[in-house]
Amino acid sequence: MINKLLITFPFVVYCCHSIAQTDSTVKKCNECHGKIIAQEVIHPATETCDKCHQSNGQPHPLENVMGFSMAATVPELCYNCHDPKNTKKNIHSPVVEGKCLTCHTPHSSPEFFLLKQYPPSMVCKECHDLKGTEKKVTHPPVAEGKCNKCHNPHQSDEDHFLKSETSRLCIKCHKKQGEELKDGNVHPPFRNNCALCHKPHGSNENKLLDMSPPELCFYCHDDMKNKVEKSSTVHGAVTENKGCVNCHSPHASAQPMFLHNEPKELCLNCHNKTMTSGNRTISNINELLQKGKSVHEAINKNGCIACHDPHASSNSKLLIKPMPEGSYAPASDENFALCFTCHKSELIENEISVSTGFRNGDKNLHFVHIHGKKGRSCNICHNPHGSLNDHLIKEKTKFGSWEMPMNYKSSESGGSCLPGCHVERKYER
Repeated sequence: MINKLLITFPFVVYCCHSIAQTDSTVKKCNECHGKIIAQEVIHPATETCDKCHQSNGQPHPLENVMGFSMAATVPELCYNCHDPKNTKKNIHSPVVEGKCLTCHTPHSSPEFFLLKQYPPSMVCKECHDLKGTEKKVTHPPVAEGKCNKCHNPHQSDEDHFLKSETSRLCIKCHKKQGEELKDGNVHPPFRNNCALCHKPHGSNENKLLDMSPPELCFYCHDDMKNKVEKSSTVHGAVTENKGCVNCHSPHASAQPMFLHNEPKELCLNCHNKTMTSGNRTISNINELLQKGKSVHEAINKNGCIACHDPHASSNSKLLIKPMPEGSYAPASDENFALCFTCHKSELIENEISVSTGFRNGDKNLHFVHIHGKKGRSCNICHNPHGSLNDHLIKEKTKFGSWEMPMNYKSSESGGSCLPGCHVERKYER
């Protein structure tokens, strides 16, 4: 710890100028007034008392007779040594009113800056209602009573007498966050004003947040709030644990949309294990993609958001467009809108077609499977993420409570399958 005395000029005072006396003995000021300069921090002006005190010609010392007068009134007296220029936009009212002695003692003090009390908050609270100390989380400078860490007690061009613009002020202590400003995408509140999200004194939320996510994020992102409130399916990452911060950096990121990681990898940070959501079991997608012989090209190209909305959706499984839930669905573009975002709808429109690899000669076997009273849904045969078989064909498929084996084999010119629903059938293109 830095010694106070080295900072605040600890002059030892021996006043030896002549003064009017009632007898022939000439005394030094500190022989009678030694107590007022006996504290650890001593005002440099006390080196010679006559800088501030001047004899008025009356005998001294004499009871009820004031032998000395102030050389000038405060604050003019203080301005003989201290710069009187108040040039900043905001000037603290005691400074405007010249009430230096509201906060400082003129001779000596046990505290830095000749403050009347220490820490500085003890002086500040004489006029200010210091909020934050009663909260669950208190900003360390506030807990230590060091208001002057952030505020200039005399004047400032910033609101609230801050020492500098908010974000620049914060990163003087929060070095790690300062480094984040170098990232490619910086969240505007982080760049412009940390206090838009964080309470500078105290909060009942972690990280001194104004409120907990996602409510804090929704304060600005009201479009997302409306979407989440109106959607039938909401991503647990939005509402659970840290809310939006599960996926997005609140400060800055090298990734678009302030994501913590590249989108696909970000999703797989959680979807690397079997999960449950209500009555639904979600497979270990990462394992499926790692072990799969075939992986859905949409995932490789655009990541999970090619099919899923990462926030909320009116469709099941957070899908961006409708997709039938059960095993059977009428063959229509609307029912399979999700698949036809990328695939051509002619897969189910023409019985004779050479635009698909799943054909016997020119007979379109997609058309055969999806049409009729019991038109099969795409997800009966295909796993939309990845599979140990070619063409995303499942190894087993759910049929009621039965895990039905598919027994699919591919060949250069076609393939065959022997599922539980029919005998082995082959196709040749």
